[in-house]
Amino acid sequence: MRFARITLGLLLALAGLVATVAGAVAAFWLVGPDNTVTTPSRQLTGNGLAVVTAPTLLDRHGPTLHVTASGDKPLFVGVGQDLDVRDYLSGVAHTRVIRFDPPDTFGTQDMRGTTRKLTPPGELDWWVAQSAPGSQSVSWPVQDGRYSVVVMNADGTPAVGAQVSFGIQVHRLFGICLLVLGAGILVLALGLALMFRRRAVVVHDDTTEIPVITSNIPALAPTTPVPATADLTPAYDASAFAPERVSPFAPDRVSPFAPEHAEPTPAATTTPAESAPAPAAPAEPAQPATGGPAPAQPAPAVRPTPVVRPAAVPAAPMFMSPAAIARAKSKSKSPALIGAGASHQYDEPTRLTAQRDPAGATHPTRRNEPTAAPINGKSAPTTQKPAPVADKPVDEEIVPLAASPEFEKSDEAVRRTAALLASGALLLTATSCGLVPPKNTLTAADSRPAVTLADAQAVVQRYNQVNNQANKTRDSKLAQSVEGYPTLAQTQAGFVIGRKLDAAGKDVSKPFTYTDPEIGAPQFASYPMRFVVSSGISDAPDNRQLGVWQRENAGSPWLLTHSVYPPKSVQLPSVDGLRTPDAADLNNLQLQPAAVAKDLATYLTGGAKAAEAKHFTPSPSLTKLLELRAASKTHDTAEPYIASVTDSFALNGDPLTFITSNGDALVFLSLTEQYLQRVEPGSNAYWTSGEATAFSSMVKYTQTLHQDYLHQAALLIPAKSSGGAVRVLSIDPQLVGAGGA
Repeated sequence: MRFARITLGLLLALAGLVATVAGAVAAFWLVGPDNTVTTPSRQLTGNGLAVVTAPTLLDRHGPTLHVTASGDKPLFVGVGQDLDVRDYLSGVAHTRVIRFDPPDTFGTQDMRGTTRKLTPPGELDWWVAQSAPGSQSVSWPVQDGRYSVVVMNADGTPAVGAQVSFGIQVHRLFGICLLVLGAGILVLALGLALMFRRRAVVVHDDTTEIPVITSNIPALAPTTPVPATADLTPAYDASAFAPERVSPFAPDRVSPFAPEHAEPTPAATTTPAESAPAPAAPAEPAQPATGGPAPAQPAPAVRPTPVVRPAAVPAAPMFMSPAAIARAKSKSKSPALIGAGASHQYDEPTRLTAQRDPAGATHPTRRNEPTAAPINGKSAPTTQKPAPVADKPVDEEIVPLAASPEFEKSDEAVRRTAALLASGALLLTATSCGLVPPKNTLTAADSRPAVTLADAQAVVQRYNQVNNQANKTRDSKLAQSVEGYPTLAQTQAGFVIGRKLDAAGKDVSKPFTYTDPEIGAPQFASYPMRFVVSSGISDAPDNRQLGVWQRENAGSPWLLTHSVYPPKSVQLPSVDGLRTPDAADLNNLQLQPAAVAKDLATYLTGGAKAAEAKHFTPSPSLTKLLELRAASKTHDTAEPYIASVTDSFALNGDPLTFITSNGDALVFLSLTEQYLQRVEPGSNAYWTSGEATAFSSMVKYTQTLHQDYLHQAALLIPAKSSGGAVRVLSIDPQLVGAGGA
């Protein structure tokens, strides 16, 4: 097990060393206490208008992205959705970062296009994150989806040059690095402990009695015949127990590995069996004599025979644990000696004792040898024979390796080490799983709400300011920055009329604002994008404003394109939850928007009695318009120089349709109207007063006179499930031209 322990310790030490170095480098060099991994600053330049990253580089979400740029010019740093960035830079030259190889290698691609100046990026509201004025850095929690980082000149001019560095801030990253460092130190210490641990030496003070083994010590055969009456029991020499012949491991035992020699046994060193008088030979039966019994014949003296003794052999060490010796003692077994001439058996111990016969003589005998019982009160002669030694099998207890104490201790250490490592791995896994940012799942084409609530409110607030300023000065160019067609056309025509009829500027529009705007922002996947606002009017408490703001492309501002002013008596649909229609939504409507727009134009042309009137529920403004046109026709036809009057409406452009939360369609459209007067032959006609003089004053026409109007209307087409007629929410006209032929 020592080899396994050292191997395991070496592996743990190497793993701990690697983890320690990696944790220290990550914690104190790559990351730092701010949990941010930052790339070195890299020069990114381009002749185009921007340096932009590909959306595939930000393919994970969760961490916080830090981008810092510096350059000779004021720079703008922003993050935007790919659909906005792509549309903003469409057709213009820019540099695209398509690859990043740590630590600071970027792969770029130059995109061809024009170098026209773009709308300053700081004026756009679709950035999800942008640098503050005077700052050239941005921090943004990466979101799921397709996003790009843009670095460009703050004024939208070409030739960008910037030193850019990127950083990723991961929550708890520094703490995890410290945890890895601590775990590495712990594993390293554990590995070193397993490699260099030494087992304690246990000293046993008790002495184990090891009995003498008699049957397994080899002896040399005697060179002279041994009488049959001789004691064949191996003799024991007291000199064999001399210090130099005693085993250092068992002081009370003669080593069987000592050199052998043969010598006569001196009297001083003879065993008790040798020093005792030889037993008397059995007397021959006496011949009875006439006169009495014959005297006993003394037994002939027996000459001692030299005994060949086994030489003492240095005792071999015993490869047994204290536990094994204790088991051997409990079983009364002698431990086996491992060495030359020794048998791997346990023999019964032989001990020398002395017995006294009835005559008072002392005879040495072995404890396990039978003794002669006295016969008739006399010591019966016995023949000493060596005790038979049976080669019986040894009753040793074989302990399996897995059950040995040493193995159990090592196995327990391995189990504890494995449990500790498993716990550490589980802890690191549990704490570091959250560090790996998840992959983006929104890989399809981007779509997003046209605007956020805050940005929509900011758009309305800016409109209030710019529109009031434009109305005050009748500045069409300023109005063009916040309005689009057809609202802009109506505004510009109003400015023309105002300058004609109020040259002194005494009757300019009073300032007003749209109040409490309610925002409806549908999802869009491409430009143009639109959102709807329903708000109050500060100077017209009895009306509301219902308008559409549109952004034509990512680089253009929000413009008010459609705007009507229904009275509060008209119930308006909720703009919350508006969406752009799909085929299923259109099929669910009572009538299609394009058909409704044509029917409305026909209805207005034909008047209140037109056949198409049955499809509509007119608004107060529509009813008033029809009444006004009918009265004008009657009045103008009565004029002697007017032969006839016609009034025709036509759809102007495609209607804008939004689906409300209950499935109805909110439709915005514009209509053109031409009020035509035919002049009697031989006569002429011209305008001398009124709004038409702003477009044609004192110009005589002999054939026709015409006035051109632009109307904006808002309709609500019910779904099939709701039923009913199309409700005209409002229609607002504006004279935009006049002339004749």
